[in-house]
Amino acid sequence: MFHWFKSSLPARAGLAVILISTLALASTISAGLMAWVTEKDAAAINTAGSLRMATYRLSWKLEARAADSIIQTLQHDLEQRLHSPALFRLVQRDDQSLLRQSFTALENNWEDHLKPALKAQQPVVFQQQADIFVEQLDRFVMLLQHQSERRQIWQQAIQGAALISIVIILLIGMYELFSSVITPLQELVGATERFRAGQFDARINYRSDDELGQMAVSFNAMAEAIEDSHRTLESRVEQKTQSLAQANAALELLYQSSRNLAGSAANADQLNALIDSFQQRLPGLRLTLCLRGHALEPADHLIALHGNQSREICSRNDCASCERHHAGQLQTYLISNQGNTLGELRARYLDGRLPHPWEERLIEALCNLIGTSLSLERQREQDHRLLLLEERAIIARELHDSLAQALSYMKLQVSRLQALIRRGEPVDRLEQVSEEIRDGLNSAYRQLRELLTTFRLRIQEGGLEQALDDTVKEFAERGGFEVLLERTSLAFTLAANEQIHLLQIVREALSNCARHAHARRVWVRLEQQAENIHLCIEDDGCGIDPDFDSRQHYGLTIMQERASSLRGQLSIQPRHPNGTRVELVFAPHFLGHHAVQGLS
Repeated sequence: MFHWFKSSLPARAGLAVILISTLALASTISAGLMAWVTEKDAAAINTAGSLRMATYRLSWKLEARAADSIIQTLQHDLEQRLHSPALFRLVQRDDQSLLRQSFTALENNWEDHLKPALKAQQPVVFQQQADIFVEQLDRFVMLLQHQSERRQIWQQAIQGAALISIVIILLIGMYELFSSVITPLQELVGATERFRAGQFDARINYRSDDELGQMAVSFNAMAEAIEDSHRTLESRVEQKTQSLAQANAALELLYQSSRNLAGSAANADQLNALIDSFQQRLPGLRLTLCLRGHALEPADHLIALHGNQSREICSRNDCASCERHHAGQLQTYLISNQGNTLGELRARYLDGRLPHPWEERLIEALCNLIGTSLSLERQREQDHRLLLLEERAIIARELHDSLAQALSYMKLQVSRLQALIRRGEPVDRLEQVSEEIRDGLNSAYRQLRELLTTFRLRIQEGGLEQALDDTVKEFAERGGFEVLLERTSLAFTLAANEQIHLLQIVREALSNCARHAHARRVWVRLEQQAENIHLCIEDDGCGIDPDFDSRQHYGLTIMQERASSLRGQLSIQPRHPNGTRVELVFAPHFLGHHAVQGLS
């Protein structure tokens, strides 16, 4: 029981509270009892004191020969005071006490001496006995006062003892609170703050069997467990940090290599440098890249890259006997792209171990990068060939549609001129044919210049907007008219061929304004309408015949062909009140091929 009491803070605190409450309750009860006991003491003392005055009054009245009724009234009053309930209760508590004896003596003196003298009307005798009676009253009152004082002393002693006991209990409780609660809590808070600050060796030195002692033991056990876990985690984090640093370096290498390979053609030197850099990022790793050429047309010889600018040309039959492939644990990874096998990447470690999972993933990423770069290089070559073929086809088509037709026309005119000369036609007739040949030559020369301008046209860094500004300034200076350009920013970028066709249509329209329309002002507007691009060129010139034949106008035919290449619609109409309006609407390739709404 004592051990349980000692090891429990709530039990000790509860005992202190119970003791203090008990003492306070006992003090309160004693005070209440004492107040109840002494409740009539003051009335009894007052009554006893009033008997002295009543005795003197009777003595005075008796000497003065007062009326019998007055003396009887005063006698009756004195007897009521002598036999009052307050005095009776006070003297009846203890029959053997001096107070009881003194009161009995008072009663006997009254009954034996004073009362008979009063009845006999003997003032002298009454006066003598009254003095004795008053002396007895004084002793009786003194006894009453001493009894009341003793009771007050007992009450003060009980309350003082209770107060001293409460103070002692409070002092003991404060000492226990400081030594068993405050000091351990301060040590616990300090250890917690040090632990939070990173001092994992912080411990609590407080030892006890109570709850705070158990908390200190639990805290120390928890701190030791966390410190062990922290050491374990630090070692693991250090290992992971090293692994992540190597992986990050390898990923950075892959990123930089992918940028370099994407920006330039992949060759043996770049691949060799890539392998060498990768081997430096993963110490102990040795890589061999074997390229097999085209998958559908396998070559008899292979090229093997080993890093450090080391390469060799070997036969397919040499793979089984290659010494590099038999040293340590060899891992083979295929180099492929879009289902085509382009070669193999063989990896091994000098210490003979197998690569870790994250190392294996990096090696696979390297394989994908090499495969993608080789595939991109072949795709670049194929796209280059297609571009050359397309460019040649465009040149051939442009020459066929322009110069070839003009030269054929002039060939026919020359044959006609020869025939006229052989027949001896007049000179006027011959001059007419020669004029037609000269007009054909001028037209062919102009078409040649247009073709050269088309083939030399480039979109500079400023993009289509800058090219339009330069074109507008060029034709405004050349034609001597004002050109107002209005364009809005597009939500996307047009393809290169779309920009070229659009710019050529603007140039052809401005050229017609300068040569044929005799315009003073031209408006060029380029904007985006929903998913379509809208181009409008208007002038205030002489206008165009509504019934014109586009076959007789080479420039207008070229504009129609360019609009068809853009999968758009071109409209050439008179402008009110005068001039010509050229409108082009097409759907850009970036948004897909959608049907273009008809022009109004």
